[in-house]
Amino acid sequence: MKYQLSNGKVIEVRLLANSDNEKLFEYFDQDFSAESKSRFGPHLFDRDSINTICNKLDDEIKRYVAIDKDGSIIAYMLVKQGMIEWDEKRYAERSLIYDHNTSVTFAPSIADAWQRSGIGSLMNTVIESDLKKQGIHFIILWGGVQATNEKAVSFYKKHGYKYIASFWHEGKDNYDMVKEL
Repeated sequence: MKYQLSNGKVIEVRLLANSDNEKLFEYFDQDFSAESKSRFGPHLFDRDSINTICNKLDDEIKRYVAIDKDGSIIAYMLVKQGMIEWDEKRYAERSLIYDHNTSVTFAPSIADAWQRSGIGSLMNTVIESDLKKQGIHFIILWGGVQATNEKAVSFYKKHGYKYIASFWHEGKDNYDMVKEL
């Protein structure tokens, strides 16, 4: 579906397609600063990984993309049913248990040039609308968010995510955050 951002630019938001492998590779290869790339993990975004992602699309992980007028991917967001094992264990240690059927794990990314354009808010609205229709009640940040990523932390707070707790991973402070729909 097509949407107009507040800056007048028109984008398309849809699910990733098998044929998007080259566009997705270009997105991760060219559209991020070293700082932004340092926020990703745990996998690499090399050509083989991208081909695997595009060739194994399924219902367990929905992959939303935003496409600009030139046909380039400018945002890529994952929504996985339930929680990833590492997050689930960490939350359970805090006596926080989320039902697999009514919770999802969320991992967003937006190309540097498009950050602060409203695309994150727009995609957040589109994705949340889809999730509500599916009976989802909780969105959990995939692997949390790095505490030093102030733009992201601010974005999540603005959109109703609540801070749960801090945890250390690879020498970095991270926040677990959850949104109740």
